[in-house]
Amino acid sequence: MADNGWVDAADIEEELPFGGFDNSEDVEVPAGGDVIGKCPVCGADVVDRDQAYFCSDYDCSFALWKNNRFFQSITKEMTKELATELLEKGEAKLEKCVSVRTGKTFNCVVKMTTDDEERAQFALEFPKRKKKSKED
Repeated sequence: MADNGWVDAADIEEELPFGGFDNSEDVEVPAGGDVIGKCPVCGADVVDRDQAYFCSDYDCSFALWKNNRFFQSITKEMTKELATELLEKGEAKLEKCVSVRTGKTFNCVVKMTTDDEERAQFALEFPKRKKKSKED
């Protein structure tokens, strides 16, 4: 065979410098970050990281992104308090939201669900308005 520069790792009899891989070992991976609630998908802890609130189970892909376009469209941010409330109750009341598209201000309730791919989905619900009486 021609030497193409590649070496098959199975042909190396010495131990690799970074250690062998044994899939039967349980590897403890530190989650890090402050725990803010439980994952709605798998029940593991959700931790505060730089860019998002991530599920601490690396097999789960649930995350609440801090730079979230849904909340930016209503001039709100995914804060730790908002993320905690969404994880605890599945919904949160938001006041003085401003639509980027229309410029109108409104109050609403944001409801969180998850899709089949374990991603957070958000929907807005609006409180019923009191009808003005004709006497006013």
